[in-house]
Amino acid sequence: VTRSEGLAHGGAKARTSAPAASLRAPEAALPAAMLRFATRWPRLSACSRQLLQQPRRRGCQISRPSRAAGAPKGDGIAVEVEYSGLWGQIVTFPKRRPFATNIIVATVKTSLADLVVQKADGKEIDWKRNGVFTAFGFAYLGVAQWFIYVTVFTRLCPHAIRFSNLSWAEKLKDRAGQIDLLKQTFYDNFVHYTFVYFPVFYTFKELIQSDNSKSSNTGALANRALGKYWKNIVQDNLYMWSLWVPGDLLVYACPIWMRLPLNHGISLAWTMILSRLRGGES
Repeated sequence: VTRSEGLAHGGAKARTSAPAASLRAPEAALPAAMLRFATRWPRLSACSRQLLQQPRRRGCQISRPSRAAGAPKGDGIAVEVEYSGLWGQIVTFPKRRPFATNIIVATVKTSLADLVVQKADGKEIDWKRNGVFTAFGFAYLGVAQWFIYVTVFTRLCPHAIRFSNLSWAEKLKDRAGQIDLLKQTFYDNFVHYTFVYFPVFYTFKELIQSDNSKSSNTGALANRALGKYWKNIVQDNLYMWSLWVPGDLLVYACPIWMRLPLNHGISLAWTMILSRLRGGES
């Protein structure tokens, strides 16, 4: 091979190796670039998280209408209320536990009313007579009347609970609730008191105060009790209606959790009347 041919061959070889070297250079630099990127990634990811967490500005702010406050939690009778401390627990107890409140108030009120009347008469306390009022207050006024007023009356008058929990301004506009108010007053005075309340009272009285020598047979006891009631039926009911017709209009219009406590407040005066009329009778 001549020298000129060798030079030509070497120059061609150099020219052909130059592109190959230029292709291999990026391949050699790739691992170093990946290493640099990997070392910077935590900082880049931290920056991206900060950008994502920044609040975005809205071009147009649309306001939503505020919602009305929800109804008080509870079953319509007992109310779930927040309280703190012993005093708060005592003050909210009638709202949270109306049934227990009714039993406590009915028992204490009925017994106390009879004791006040007996003391006013200036005689020695007749504990058997007081036992009649205490037992009647617990069993009938405390337990049975809850069923009558809260369960039976609210079924006969379906608008009663809703009406009682309205404001006074709303009550004046509620025709259906006003009709139920009159129905409850009628049922209470001319059905409940006349045909249930007084017969049960005379039965308790006969059971506790009657002479032990008399027959304790249930039928005979009921006949004696109803016989005494029949003799006093007109006077007893006239006294009852004169107090309780206006009283019931107030009782059935108040919030239902307050119904029986208010009922017992008026009943304190009535029980004194009843004790004076029938408590001392043999």
